[in-house]
Amino acid sequence: MPRLLVVLLAACLSGVPVQAQSPQPRKILNDMLEELGGQIFLDVKDIHTTGRFYQFKRGDLAGVDNFEDYMKFPLMERTEFGKAKNKEITINNANEGWKITPKDKEPQEQVPAEVQEFINNFKTSFDYILRFTLSESKTTVQHVGSEIIDFNRADMIELRDAAKNRIVFFVDRTTKLPVKMQVRRSDEKVMREERYGNWHKFSGVLTSLFISRSTDGVKTMEIRLDGAAYNSGLSDNLFTAPRK
Repeated sequence: MPRLLVVLLAACLSGVPVQAQSPQPRKILNDMLEELGGQIFLDVKDIHTTGRFYQFKRGDLAGVDNFEDYMKFPLMERTEFGKAKNKEITINNANEGWKITPKDKEPQEQVPAEVQEFINNFKTSFDYILRFTLSESKTTVQHVGSEIIDFNRADMIELRDAAKNRIVFFVDRTTKLPVKMQVRRSDEKVMREERYGNWHKFSGVLTSLFISRSTDGVKTMEIRLDGAAYNSGLSDNLFTAPRK
């Protein structure tokens, strides 16, 4: 019996579809990480970005402002909105957080629910997942299908972290880059989604200068970065409340 017929017969008897082997999810993610910068991407300790953000309500544009964001791993972030003396600032450092507005004489402490929301969001963010969650022993990874996005086939790679959050990366088969990411946290029912585009390299790290966010299919925010700096040695003082 010809070898091809033997292979076809074996596949039929085993119930496995006669086609190429199922994509290997870890390889797809590894290829994606290589495109993003490989070890340089993984070794990032801090990120500084600037740009403009567009806020949407019920899918309609509701506001536009400048922003500057500082992020330091494993769990620190500072975001400044507006310009000069009229800035509104949000600072988070692990289990502590503050908000500063032009009318406040002193930094206002975030309530526990706000701090916890920051932690939950940070630990399901693009940068944290790929640098930390992916390598954790309790994280599971599987290929769950594919989808046509912008006329290209994208593999869907699902991660489940230790907290049972469900994260799905849609990875373009041609460019090996993430087209979008979906997150369904275990503590809420909504589906959050980010779309990526306009990739540029900064200090060896490929960076999406366009990010669109939506919740349950309704657009909530659009971010357009002017640029990004990695491993610039951000001081821990940036992530503490200023003293007057």
